[in-house]
Amino acid sequence: MRVLALSRAEEIYYLDTSALVKRYVEEAGSEVVDSIYECAYKGVKTLSFSYWNIAEAVVVFDKYARKLGLDAGRVVRDMLGEFMTLSRLHRLVVVSVSPSILRSSIELVLKHHIYVADALQIASAKKVNSSIVVTGDKELASIAEAEGLKTLYVGIQSQKETDTLYDVG
Repeated sequence: MRVLALSRAEEIYYLDTSALVKRYVEEAGSEVVDSIYECAYKGVKTLSFSYWNIAEAVVVFDKYARKLGLDAGRVVRDMLGEFMTLSRLHRLVVVSVSPSILRSSIELVLKHHIYVADALQIASAKKVNSSIVVTGDKELASIAEAEGLKTLYVGIQSQKETDTLYDVG
């Protein structure tokens, strides 16, 4: 996997962990994330996320395995395999958790009073000059916008969607 300087004209979609998980577990917003991946495979977009997201996604898959019987090992292998493919296609930029990213994250924590994991997403998206931050977290989307980033919210939009998703009412 690579970290490199890209031309400013290249469209980079930064995926937070909630968006990344939607690629491998069917939930609200998965179809949007799938279409973003398809654009990456076609060479139209570049995907980006942090190494932190990979580890955090594995934690989510492990929880789904314990609660819902998901085969977490298979999902992780599929995810890593797809990352390798996208990297070979030069359609993936993985951001390291570097001292400069941590400094920027700490500044964001103190400015916005957020979790360091969320701050790390914003700092990483800025590092790669992300065109758009894709997230299922409304608070993260709001803070990313306050920091001058464009966002695409892929979470549950309303109570009606929540009810439909979980077959309530």
